[in-house]
Amino acid sequence: MTENKFSKYLLYAVGEIILMVIGILIALGINNWKENKTEIKQQNLIFENLNLELNNNLKNLNSAIEFSETYINSTEYLLLSMNNRATNKFKSEKLDSLLSTFGFSQWKRTNLNIKSLENSGRLNTVENNELKKLIYDWLSLIEDLELLERRSDYSFQYYVDFIKKNGSWREIDKYMLERVQGSQILQSNDHLLLSSEFENCVNDLNIFETHKYNRYKQIKVTLNQLIEYTE
Repeated sequence: MTENKFSKYLLYAVGEIILMVIGILIALGINNWKENKTEIKQQNLIFENLNLELNNNLKNLNSAIEFSETYINSTEYLLLSMNNRATNKFKSEKLDSLLSTFGFSQWKRTNLNIKSLENSGRLNTVENNELKKLIYDWLSLIEDLELLERRSDYSFQYYVDFIKKNGSWREIDKYMLERVQGSQILQSNDHLLLSSEFENCVNDLNIFETHKYNRYKQIKVTLNQLIEYTE
């Protein structure tokens, strides 16, 4: 009789343990489900914000590409004219107007959401391997572009400083700002066309802008793919 009671108690205890384990597993499962649901919700929000950011970057990139094309054409035209001095018919107004089209790097972009993915560790949880690869490609392309932009902007600053020292910025500014009347001291920058140093300045501008333009086009392909994957 005692043995029978013990067996019943043992079965009851085992049953209680099994129920307890099942309860714990269910609770853990529910908790994991909630955590996964929260993680998916947060990741979807990041991708939604990322898509908006990428579309805005694409819009600004298209503008930068247009500016870059004009920039390259202007520098090439100027270099061609300098190489053909015997028949050069450049007039002061045309030269100064052309010089006013040069400038610093133009692509204004943000990278907050991709950086957020990377810094939070969520990038490693992205299941789509193609999307993950595109994000890493994007980060690498932007890093390379930033180096080109620094070199390009340095060349442009050198060009600016050269004209400040050897020419007239007021003659150039009057094509960018209506209130500027032009210089009364040096009314032409034509003499710069005979300067080998100025030619080198323009050549550097052309080379670095061409490199940037090619990188812009490459980035645009990746950017369009990222937008498609995050829609």
